[in-house]
Amino acid sequence: MRLRRLFSLVCLVAPLLAGCARELIVAEVLQIPEQAPIYTRFNLWYTDPMNMDSMNMLKGEILPFGTEVVVDSATEKEIRFTSVADGKKFRIKYSDDYRMKPCDECMRELFSTQNESDLTVGVRPVTIEKLKAGIVEKGMTKQEVELAFGPPCAFRTTSPALDTWCFWTEFLVGKRIIFTRGVVSEILVL
Repeated sequence: MRLRRLFSLVCLVAPLLAGCARELIVAEVLQIPEQAPIYTRFNLWYTDPMNMDSMNMLKGEILPFGTEVVVDSATEKEIRFTSVADGKKFRIKYSDDYRMKPCDECMRELFSTQNESDLTVGVRPVTIEKLKAGIVEKGMTKQEVELAFGPPCAFRTTSPALDTWCFWTEFLVGKRIIFTRGVVSEILVL
């Protein structure tokens, strides 16, 4: 029994001492065939493509939802991927302190096998262009807000079923989106 506890402790501590993060197998995490195309599930916002924050703060440039990407590598600490259209490289630094979920769950949230057309079924073309530009307006649905801003901040919005979603635009500054009967009724600056 004592030897088993020692072995368990060594297995837990060794990766920490080695300073390496567990490698994630993309096809396994996303549960897709290895060569299946992968797309961004929502707009990814960034000021530096190689230093993106896992919180997806709403500032800077946008990599639009439905963008085809190739995930180059993924660990518990970062995800590196390339846009297929232009070859631009991206790196998301992952922090489970802020995301409040493991990196593999975050990865399933970030990427999809659905392209832009699949993600926007039933959305009017004029609304799609606004969403790709990161614009959220009164009357938009939760699905549309998620395409534009990503999922709400987990430690400010405990469930996407709630009628108030919070997003960050800067550290401790953000937007509160209030839904009434499933559509945006108010947009407040925090």
